[in-house]
Amino acid sequence: MSATDTLRTARTLTEAGVPDRQADAHAHVIDEAVGDLVTREHLDLKLRAELADLERRLLRVLLIQTGVIVGAVVALLRLLP
Repeated sequence: MSATDTLRTARTLTEAGVPDRQADAHAHVIDEAVGDLVTREHLDLKLRAELADLERRLLRVLLIQTGVIVGAVVALLRLLP
């Protein structure tokens, strides 16, 4: 799917005095360059997914750490007379 209207771009360039073939070439190059850009929405979705994954991993580590600490405290309490 094209991110830009290449025909409109070429027409605008032609109206500004750029030769037809050159305007078509410029429009094509602009379309290719813009097609590779990431939209803000796409970036936001990707970052939200990464943050959600990080949050899940952090929660997992914290739960494991809490379990280890509780286990260590229980073991130490059993050693007391």
